Amino acid sequence: MTRLLATLCLTTALCLPMAARADDASDRVGVAKDLVQKTLIKNLETGFTGALEKTVASMPEDKADAVRKEVRAEFDKQREVMIDGLSKAYAEKFTLDELKHLSGIYDDKTYQKFQAVNADPASSVTAISQASVTKLLNMLAIAQAGDSKAGEGKAGAPPLPMPAR
Repeated sequence: MTRLLATLCLTTALCLPMAARADDASDRVGVAKDLVQKTLIKNLETGFTGALEKTVASMPEDKADAVRKEVRAEFDKQREVMIDGLSKAYAEKFTLDELKHLSGIYDDKTYQKFQAVNADPASSVTAISQASVTKLLNMLAIAQAGDSKAGEGKAGAPPLPMPAR
């Protein structure tokens, strides 16, 4: 009987740290999930909805409704994949205290105001950002178009000249 009691005590003592680690991991995933939902997913939802509405704006209403329904269903699936994957990844990279600290930053009213200004499509901040990004993307498109015209009919780009010695 003493041997059985000693075995039970030893087993309990060895299992408690594992149970505590499992609880901590579960808590980290839960806090990370909340963080992902109120930050990345919220911003993604806002951006996606705007892009979707721009896409369907010129479509006939019945086609626009069908596109919205199909694309929204896929977005909902992908959102769940992202929430699950990102939550687990953040839970592995951050401690519970770090995740709670990050969550507190996102709960801060001043930070929320900052985010709202950045997310507002009518904001001057958004206009400045969009103008700069559009200009940069146009430059890349022009560079790519110029490169593809120069390389038409050739297997590869011409070799660079070697510097004289």
